[in-house]
Amino acid sequence: MQVLRYTGQSLRYRSRLPLVLIISFLSFLSLIHLRHALQPYINLPSHHRYNLMMHKAPEWSHKYWQKIMHNPAALLSPPPVISGLRAAPWAGSRILPDLTAPNYTHKELPFQEGHKVNDQQISSPALLMLHIFSTPRAQSRERRRLIRRLNLLEAVPAEYRHLVELKFVVGMNKPVAEGEEGYESMMELEKDVENEMSEHGDLIRLKLLENGENMNNGKSWEWLRYVGRKGARQAWWVLKCDDDTLPIIPNLLHLLLTFDPNQPIYLGSSLGRWTGYHYYFQGMMYGFSWGVVKTMAVADVPASTRNDHWDEDARIGAVMFSLPLAPNANPKLPYCSPPDRPNPMYSLPPPNPDPCTGLFRLDLASKIGAWHNWLIDDEQTAIAWHELKNENDYREAYVHAQQGFKREGRQYQWNVPKVFRSVADTPSH
Repeated sequence: MQVLRYTGQSLRYRSRLPLVLIISFLSFLSLIHLRHALQPYINLPSHHRYNLMMHKAPEWSHKYWQKIMHNPAALLSPPPVISGLRAAPWAGSRILPDLTAPNYTHKELPFQEGHKVNDQQISSPALLMLHIFSTPRAQSRERRRLIRRLNLLEAVPAEYRHLVELKFVVGMNKPVAEGEEGYESMMELEKDVENEMSEHGDLIRLKLLENGENMNNGKSWEWLRYVGRKGARQAWWVLKCDDDTLPIIPNLLHLLLTFDPNQPIYLGSSLGRWTGYHYYFQGMMYGFSWGVVKTMAVADVPASTRNDHWDEDARIGAVMFSLPLAPNANPKLPYCSPPDRPNPMYSLPPPNPDPCTGLFRLDLASKIGAWHNWLIDDEQTAIAWHELKNENDYREAYVHAQQGFKREGRQYQWNVPKVFRSVADTPSH
């Protein structure tokens, strides 16, 4: 590019080409840098981008983003109200159990060859029941062995370890009639699980599941019914996680103590959820305050309803809309008696507390998620890492968390508040 300029004395040409080239080059570098910065976001599936924007954007802007961004929930119908659950006692009416020093009851356990042994079973309330969903399969048994070897409860000081219960939740092997192919292998697996139960005492067996063991046919609800009806203990918090999820227990316990377990609470992470379902928290880890557990446990709901086939985490999220109404709720409000027509609001989080059920939905977002994912918190604030599919990944993630604490001058252990000193397990107990 050349410009003809009159100077008063002569016509002279001045070239601007170098300046234009420099500006163009710098603009090109800026675009490359911007694309590189946005690449992780661009590569996300559409529902991940939608969830991420909903987490980052202020609440008043959600209705606008919902129209701009792809959201499969645009045609989502309201969740069906489960009448038996709606008729149960309100989840906020339960009295929270007092924590104490450990108390034990004696329980007779069947042993091999017809003999029986007496075993102590803790009966005092827990601060946290953390139950890991597993299966009777041999591969799952290996994961349980690894978790026991790592001894995750070392993160809790010994005198307070009675406040945290870590157990595995398994169903039964798929039933095979005697004489049919696979019967002997099924019986062998069952024998292995029974021996494991006798040796470790940390298995919860759900014997009423569809086909013996089926994650998406009511396992989560059956687990809650067991904990709230047959479990030996009460608790402030009851959480489940998958066996490829590593709970970062010091952070988890610290975070739970910032919430009020007297309130009906459902907590987990919606980051990455499928927005074509009703609002829910992903199954890698979620949980409840005790009042919600008891309501789910005692509700008079037939097995045919509890065992509806559905993705288990999405199913639990939908069920939360059917919890009993709070005493001051207006039945005509949305979520209480929703109109039977599609509305994208059912994919958005209701207000906290829910104006109908009084439920607090606590979205922990990036505190739970896939290890090494750029969206997920590191060991300083994360409470669980997911997608640890093999033993090396699980072990490496655990060591990584411990080393990360050490680098920050922290001990990988729950820093117990002084108020808990009165419930410590001392020699006198």
